Amino acid sequence: MVKLFLKNSAFILFLSLLSVVGCVKGKDDNIPQKLGGLELLKVVRGDEADDFVNKMHGKKLGVKKNLIAYYGSKNSRNILYISVYEKAEEAKADLQSMAIKMAQGTAVFTPLKFDKMENGVRFRTEGMGLIHYFYRVDNILIWWQVEPDKADSTISDLFNFNLN
Repeated sequence: MVKLFLKNSAFILFLSLLSVVGCVKGKDDNIPQKLGGLELLKVVRGDEADDFVNKMHGKKLGVKKNLIAYYGSKNSRNILYISVYEKAEEAKADLQSMAIKMAQGTAVFTPLKFDKMENGVRFRTEGMGLIHYFYRVDNILIWWQVEPDKADSTISDLFNFNLN
């Protein structure tokens, strides 16, 4: 009887831990599993994501958390960058700063195009053989770089996805 109890207890403990780990992962990674026909390939988070984003900007940003999501095949360059700030005002300020710097002209990106969103502006540019969209939703800054032939099939999925 004791052996049966211990065997069942271990199984129940294993199932409980599995469900807790599943809940935590799902809550942490509120990112699209698919954009257009592109499947989520991998997600980089934590110090590795923070270091990469800070290096890309040449400075440390006031970001609480960064996620970098890769979509498509191993060799594709379709990447979703998500930076979560403590406050929406901080994300808005960084978005405005990026847009102003890019509007002044860069050697890498074409002049900015933009369209109004419900609570702000969504920017579009081209560079390095890719199309780039960047915008803010509350305290989340989003940058989507996508291969030109995949842009139309992915952007509506991204724009309609609730990142909160």
